[in-house]
Amino acid sequence: MGIYDRDYYREDAPRWGAAQASRGTIFVMAATIGLFFVQALTTRPGRTSELLEWGEFHFGKIAGGEIWRVFTAGLIPSPDLFGVIVSMFLLYWAGRELERNYGSKVFVAFYVLAAWVASLAKLAVGFAGIDTDKTSVGIGGALFAAMVLFACSNPRRTVLVFFFLPMPVALLVGILLGLTVLAMLSDKTKIHAVGVIAGAVFGFCFFKLAPAILHWAGSRRPTQRRRSPVRLYQSPPDDSEDETRLQEPEAHRPAAQVLPRSTKVIDEQLEAKLDQVLGKVAQFGRESLSADEHEILRQASEIYKRKRT
Repeated sequence: MGIYDRDYYREDAPRWGAAQASRGTIFVMAATIGLFFVQALTTRPGRTSELLEWGEFHFGKIAGGEIWRVFTAGLIPSPDLFGVIVSMFLLYWAGRELERNYGSKVFVAFYVLAAWVASLAKLAVGFAGIDTDKTSVGIGGALFAAMVLFACSNPRRTVLVFFFLPMPVALLVGILLGLTVLAMLSDKTKIHAVGVIAGAVFGFCFFKLAPAILHWAGSRRPTQRRRSPVRLYQSPPDDSEDETRLQEPEAHRPAAQVLPRSTKVIDEQLEAKLDQVLGKVAQFGRESLSADEHEILRQASEIYKRKRT
């Protein structure tokens, strides 16, 4: 298989790491903003929103059979307009990069799972007898799961805080996480902070386990690769050779020439290794490569440069 036959090399080929529109991020943001407006429309004077009363986390009600609250509490935003605006900014900032790395479906599934993990952590705290009479709602667990995953995926990225202060992404996310947890603990309600911490831990675990899980899932999916029309053929002979061949009797014409092995761009062993390395780059980025894999890329690059000259 030639280099141009690979799905991740061709520009029109879909892949996990392709630069596509941030459909998953926009979908999550639109759903969150929509739920926020539903809260506003269902809030009556002197009462909380009907949506919150139906979907917020409450250990006593969950223990009484309202299991759906485990799945809804982490996806419904808090009724704080400023908090929703900041959350959407951070989600858009981190979500686009994660979606380019993992794809829309994986990102949306990751976000929803992070929200559920945050609710399960609150449920465990409730079984421990802590804050059993408290309510909790918000996307903090899913949001910080995405931010921690973003920081782990881009350890060398530097951002400008307030547009002038350079700061590593990991440090910025750590500060935001710490400030959020301290703010939640200040109201003496531990389940809020537990959900955020559980989401952050889930994001870190996903970063560690995602390469193996996604590689396993991708290897089990049936794929149909379209073959590229580009092939590595020997350059055609000049016009003088064509005229000479036309003058020769058909019986004396040589058989169709086969491209000798020595004129191939790379040998089969290096091409097989290059195929694996480029697949890893397409899925998880160049930062995930080892020193040996970088050397394979360098060797292949040198061979292709010599071929073009």
